[in-house]
Amino acid sequence: MVFVGYGIRAPEYDWDDYKDEDLKGKVLLMLNNDPDWDPDLFEGNRRLYYGRWTYKYEIAAEVGAAAAIIIHTTPSAGYPFQVVQTSWTGPQFELPAGDEPRIEVAGWLTHDAAERLVAAAGMNLGALEDLAKQKSFVPVPLDVRTSIELKNTLERVQTANVLGLAKGSDPELSKQVVVYTAHHDHLGVGTPDDTGDTIYNGARDNASGVAQLVAIAEAWNKLPEKPKRSALFLSVGGEEQGLLGSEFYAKEPTFAPGQIAANINFDSANIFGRTRDLPLVGYGKSDLDAVARAAAAVEDREVVGEVDPTLGSFYRSDQFNFAKIGVPALYFGQGKDFLEPGPTASPEAVHEWTEVHYHQPSDEYDPSWNLEGAVEDARLGLYAGWLIAQAPALPGWNPGDEFEAARKRALAAEDPTAKQP
Repeated sequence: MVFVGYGIRAPEYDWDDYKDEDLKGKVLLMLNNDPDWDPDLFEGNRRLYYGRWTYKYEIAAEVGAAAAIIIHTTPSAGYPFQVVQTSWTGPQFELPAGDEPRIEVAGWLTHDAAERLVAAAGMNLGALEDLAKQKSFVPVPLDVRTSIELKNTLERVQTANVLGLAKGSDPELSKQVVVYTAHHDHLGVGTPDDTGDTIYNGARDNASGVAQLVAIAEAWNKLPEKPKRSALFLSVGGEEQGLLGSEFYAKEPTFAPGQIAANINFDSANIFGRTRDLPLVGYGKSDLDAVARAAAAVEDREVVGEVDPTLGSFYRSDQFNFAKIGVPALYFGQGKDFLEPGPTASPEAVHEWTEVHYHQPSDEYDPSWNLEGAVEDARLGLYAGWLIAQAPALPGWNPGDEFEAARKRALAAEDPTAKQP
């Protein structure tokens, strides 16, 4: 086993936890999240993709490791370890392998278990964590060897993305599309909770988002005048297994990336009541900020940044796969400035829901839910999509954003005379 710090290779920050060490066949132990103590390094406490578990497994595969184990803490993950247990227990799915490297074993450890593991190697985890905060960090071999035998049953199954297209009215602009997304999957049948319930319903996450998607589609088709651009209503599968449905669509899109104007994603509706604030996940990344502000103004609401940027929420739902192919995206977060505050309409109630019900069988529909906020957010999503569909120009990423180059490549593919990035 080898401790590799944060397991990050980021040349733009002059950061490389691997230092070209030969790690083929090793079991890598790494910290969750990304460095967050310097605002000029990894954007401070705003988590980037480098801090996501998916990135860490991907880079471990690239260096040829046999396994990668991430050390979990609730602050670094944004959710308690019970979410790891329920999400990674039972059948696991991935898209069929291509020619990309794949990690053989991907796992998590609690911080306490990691301390005991490192102690067995005669070392101290806290000391290793201090070393990992230095750019000069080099992988630390642990005096621990392990063999891992997996007895898995492999099978190929088929799920589906569900698509519905509303054609635009303009002969040329209708070739471009605003894509609305919401994932229709959850965790299915899994580990029983304290009551013996094994059904992971996913009522809020994300039947509520699908309901918003369907409502917007219905309203879009009832508009007295068709918008200029088309709208694609895309309910994707496999989100809880690693954004698989949107990943597949991004690889096999029905519209070329340069023809997709924007993505508007709905994941876990506001069930707590109306809010004055509208947190925008990924605020400051694209000129869709202005679209969100214009749409929010209709409802007399204020667009704000993410409530907790340390969660890395922009990389945790389906808009991320659209961003990777260059498509600017809107994803609305849960507000905290409630119009009618109370015990069930407060930041504390939102936090309690995450701690108790997120990815648990208890995520069930409750008649006490206040869906006025969900309706308001769906209406706002309709406004925003209409503005994008009517605008003369396509939205773009702000200069220097991590996805700007992908957008330029996508647009250049539609216009070969355009200057390449």
